[in-house]
Amino acid sequence: MTCAVPQVIRKKESSMEIDPEVKKNIFESNDTWSASGLLFASRKPLLHSMLVGCGYETRCSTNYDFNGLSRGAAEFVIFQYTVSGEGSLDYEGRTFKMRAGDAMLVHVPHDHRYYLAPDSRSWRLLYFTLSGREAVRLMREAEMLYGPIIRLETDSPLLKFVFSVITELKKNGMRSQFQASTIAYQFVMALHECFSYDSSHGTPQDKAFIRTVLGFCTKHLADDISVDDIARAAGYSRYHFSRIFHQLYGMPPSKFLAELRLKSAVRILQMECCTIKETAARCGFKDESYFCKVFRKVHGVSPDAFRQVPSRRTVTGDQ
Repeated sequence: MTCAVPQVIRKKESSMEIDPEVKKNIFESNDTWSASGLLFASRKPLLHSMLVGCGYETRCSTNYDFNGLSRGAAEFVIFQYTVSGEGSLDYEGRTFKMRAGDAMLVHVPHDHRYYLAPDSRSWRLLYFTLSGREAVRLMREAEMLYGPIIRLETDSPLLKFVFSVITELKKNGMRSQFQASTIAYQFVMALHECFSYDSSHGTPQDKAFIRTVLGFCTKHLADDISVDDIARAAGYSRYHFSRIFHQLYGMPPSKFLAELRLKSAVRILQMECCTIKETAARCGFKDESYFCKVFRKVHGVSPDAFRQVPSRRTVTGDQ
């Protein structure tokens, strides 16, 4: 796992073959295809992971510009892979240039913006859009763990799965909400399998190091712990700990701790009846107003508003 930003993470090999026609349509032409607005008459049983759109296209106008805080209250997630050209992603104060092989993981509502910049001639892209409580949870977990930018080769298992889905949908269409839900689960699992640290990366010692850090942070989440405290628990100086952690986990330990606090706050807001003040304290935010400020910056709404929306807002509602 590399520690540069955007993160570039090594993937597993796969024996799957890419359909030559799919490869030609996506990589060697400017053809456009999409399956969007995948809705179904029946909404029972309740399904919590849904593919609601996918396709590929080329954008050549600076009118292609989406702000993650200006797309309504419905919560959904986007995987967008750059085939060729160049796009831009502004993400929590940082700007990334999206070039061939880069894929972004973003959720809505959130403080991000992706667009075709004036100095870019075109952006050819491939995308999957997912909704549903469980799909959103797992994709946001991926976004937090692997970063908003991941690197994928065309022969990666994840892209091969995407190609197979597009091939199937172009030939036969989407048969039912159950197929849409199955595809969503398979996609998210393929993503985590490609990039999960425990699945393929590091020595047993590296994994033990990560488990120690995770265990300490989880146990002391409500306490006023610092990177120095975590380093001491892991048996390293702050400098060496920060270097090793960044190399293994792909982000500074301070950023990891901050994201872990917010992730825990989301779980409490979704599943428990604590007050905002209690939630802040349990997640290590000693100042309720500061907790609300940080939460709103990341999620686009206040903690109270986040909690009040039934089923935590999905783009079309859980199917």
